[in-house]
Amino acid sequence: MRLTSRHTVLVVGGGGAACRAALEAAEAGVQVVMVLKGVLGESGATAYKVAEMAGFNVADGQVDPLDSPEEHYKDIINAGQGMADPVLARIVAEEAPQVLKTLQEWGVPFEKDRDGYLEFLSCFSTRPRTHVIKGHGEPIIKALVARIRKYSNIQVYENCLVTNLFVHDGECIGAGIIDPAGDYRAIPAGAVILATGGAGQLFARNLNPPDICGDGYTLGYEAGAELVNMEFMQAGFGIVHPVVNILNAWIWSAHPPLTNALGEHFLGKYLPGGVAVTEVMDAHARHFPFSSSDLSRYLEVAVQAEIVEGRGTGEGGVFLDLTGLTDSYLDTLPPGDDFRKMWPITRDYLQGKGVDVLEKPVQIACFGHAVNGGLKINERCQTTVAGLYAAGEVAGGPHGADRLGGNMMVTCQVFGARAGRFAAQEAMNKNYISISESLFKKSRDEIFNGIGRRVDIKALKIKLQSEAQQKLLVRRNEAGLKEFIGVIHNLRGEIQKAPSAGPRKGLWELMSLLRAGELMAMAALLRQESRGSHFRQDFPGRDDAKFIYPITIVRNGDRPVAKITNVKY
Repeated sequence: MRLTSRHTVLVVGGGGAACRAALEAAEAGVQVVMVLKGVLGESGATAYKVAEMAGFNVADGQVDPLDSPEEHYKDIINAGQGMADPVLARIVAEEAPQVLKTLQEWGVPFEKDRDGYLEFLSCFSTRPRTHVIKGHGEPIIKALVARIRKYSNIQVYENCLVTNLFVHDGECIGAGIIDPAGDYRAIPAGAVILATGGAGQLFARNLNPPDICGDGYTLGYEAGAELVNMEFMQAGFGIVHPVVNILNAWIWSAHPPLTNALGEHFLGKYLPGGVAVTEVMDAHARHFPFSSSDLSRYLEVAVQAEIVEGRGTGEGGVFLDLTGLTDSYLDTLPPGDDFRKMWPITRDYLQGKGVDVLEKPVQIACFGHAVNGGLKINERCQTTVAGLYAAGEVAGGPHGADRLGGNMMVTCQVFGARAGRFAAQEAMNKNYISISESLFKKSRDEIFNGIGRRVDIKALKIKLQSEAQQKLLVRRNEAGLKEFIGVIHNLRGEIQKAPSAGPRKGLWELMSLLRAGELMAMAALLRQESRGSHFRQDFPGRDDAKFIYPITIVRNGDRPVAKITNVKY
């Protein structure tokens, strides 16, 4: 147990934003402590290979000379539909070019097309600016970790669980952790950065590694930080069999046949009169995530309904037939067509995993992907709690109701760097940070009591994920959201009544998922309209008269309180 420190920045997490924050803080000259649930280089969503490539938005004007950071900024704001912070959005657009240059200098290989970068038109963008990194975010993590290992002032604690933040007089002064031996320890710090990713494990189908359990949302909430935009959860299509993988949006432009387990072409029965199946697929070809803002929404709504109502496959999906996307088909497309450029990368990647998509149909379903909201931050990445910073998916404000494809990776680097730099400045301006013995013991007792219960963690998690998949992912309504919140309360009650046992990491993660799910459902219940990634079946239209303002959530005693702000972004 270490109860005092000086000029220390604590980084919680091990993904792209966390690694970048640690590097920037170390460069500033402070002592950096990184705490990871797993192993450096393998933890976090950035390193998780769930797709053949990662998109990285930089408005360099190479493919489209009319593109610029200003155009990038406008696209972020338009996609955000009033829910993206314009100050943070501008920072992303303006600092993206330098971030790309730095990563390239550090060894990250961006794909080339002839003499320039390979770029394509990504989700919700008006101009092609999405650069391509093969292997998803793994090359970024490799480059960042290689640099981290060169700094003697970065100390890495692996296989540790951060259970709480210490707050004294309204200021975050460190964190409590459970180390690999099961002992509770304190890490004091002049500033703490949360870079823990999102809450993808809340859903039965998700595109996240097992450690993404809403940790940062829970830690920040319990510390008193404000959260924003938690109702805006990205969902999207993924292959569920014979491999798990993101289904890239541009595949829909080929109008592949879509059938249920009975062999029925079902999409048409969910469409309004006068709307063709091809129109819906063409609309979805413009973006991967589900969005209530255009005709594409009928695809996820239809697929989710077929599966929930029992017409899905044994593996929990529906059939998508890509066998017609042969070289002969590609030859019919214009030379500069995005599909013609990108499909061979996807096809070869899947074939490398033993899946011949030209031989038989794959099965797809709706997946939880990324949360667009999170802990509310300012341009310095400060949350509403002094001494506490956030960056990456855990931070809210840079994105809104919808998020540009290719913006999350760049946002992690832009705000990871800012968080590290500004947190280091704050830590340098502080004298010794001290955590009192009484505060330490109080926190330890609360943690051990809360997660020291003998319950079937796996069974409870499956119950939570199943309910979230059906009631929170795509099709939301008042009854379903209230039922979901009721399930959360019941699961908490079951845990609290269970016999005492030793502290369990898995139980803390489950409690964190319960909290993250509650926060998301509360915001979704309050927003009685459909906007971007948030779709209410009982309020299918957008309502700018009542809901143009973001929804924030903050802890009030022992319960969360959601409210519509009176501050318009």
